[in-house]
Amino acid sequence: MNRTLILLIIFVTLMLNGCKKSVQQKNTIESREIIRNSQTKIPCFIGKEWGKKVLDTFLTDTSANLFQNRILIQDTTTLILIAEPILFDIYGKNQIIDERPYEIYLYGDYWLMMGTLPEDWQGGTFSFVINRKTCEVKGISHGK
Repeated sequence: MNRTLILLIIFVTLMLNGCKKSVQQKNTIESREIIRNSQTKIPCFIGKEWGKKVLDTFLTDTSANLFQNRILIQDTTTLILIAEPILFDIYGKNQIIDERPYEIYLYGDYWLMMGTLPEDWQGGTFSFVINRKTCEVKGISHGK
């Protein structure tokens, strides 16, 4: 009798642990796939459908966004690293480099970055405005 009871307890314990592991395995299977694939240098893509779910979560559940109300562009170095590639693409790298050094000002949550010209030159320079919290570009222009 005691032996049967002990075997029954062991069996129930194993079953409960097995069920718990099954649920844990189900929840972490994607994570393990990514880890295994990164160790073997095989790319792992979660897929467009999963990407859409992630996007929808960020758009509908503000608590999912860890950067909410956080300042993402905290300094002029970061601002330049974000703005220059955009400006290079629009106006050409040489044009923007010729407008260095930049004038940069912070007005509330908006960075304003403008090009400069040498003292005796005539013409316009670029202007670039971006929100430092959302990184939304609010305006880009170039004078003549």
